[in-house]
Amino acid sequence: MSLEALRKLRAQAVEDLMMELAQVTKALTESEARYRDMEASMHQDAVTYDRQTSQGLTIEALLEWQGRMDAQQATLQRIRHEIDRAAEAWQHTKARLVEASQERKLLDLVADKRQAAQRADAARLDQRTTDEVASRRYTTQRERRS
Repeated sequence: MSLEALRKLRAQAVEDLMMELAQVTKALTESEARYRDMEASMHQDAVTYDRQTSQGLTIEALLEWQGRMDAQQATLQRIRHEIDRAAEAWQHTKARLVEASQERKLLDLVADKRQAAQRADAARLDQRTTDEVASRRYTTQRERRS
């Protein structure tokens, strides 16, 4: 496989990883927002529950409140688990992106050195051609004078 093909593949991999990282970041941000919203809702419900319990609740209402709070707690734990998974995915994707970027830079450096070597070879060939033309002119002029 050619160096240019490798460079294109690595560049595409970097772009793909950047997109993946953006998606993971979005999912993480959304999960964190849902977590904050759920906490706020739970806090609001706790205030309402405290107010209602101070006024007196029936057993049925108390059980209903307990079920609601248990469900909210379970939802909060599920969202926390999503956040943990997204954070782990973000770390993993970021590490892969850094590695791919380093490989891309290395391939770019190799390509730059190869191009510099080709330019140097072309410059030497031009110089050699110029030297040969100058040598022939000198030889021709010298022969004409002789």
